[in-house]
Amino acid sequence: MKVVATAVAYMVSLAIVAALSFFAVLILAGPHTGLLPSWLEPAVLGIGWLAVLVLPVLVARVVWRRIGRSEPPNNSLQARLP
Repeated sequence: MKVVATAVAYMVSLAIVAALSFFAVLILAGPHTGLLPSWLEPAVLGIGWLAVLVLPVLVARVVWRRIGRSEPPNNSLQARLP
């Protein structure tokens, strides 16, 4: 169950991040936009690819760790007594 949930989270986040990065890179550094100086366009392309590679892995890691907890975190201000 943990592996399936993590894989689903990875695939969904990959699809969302890839679509958003695709359109952002096309708007910012596309061949006909002229919004950025030409020397900055490769940096935008690299950041877009980095986002596609890193962000879905981070989302999958959060899901993996959240499912793996045996008990919910203690967010109270008082310490738990034995």
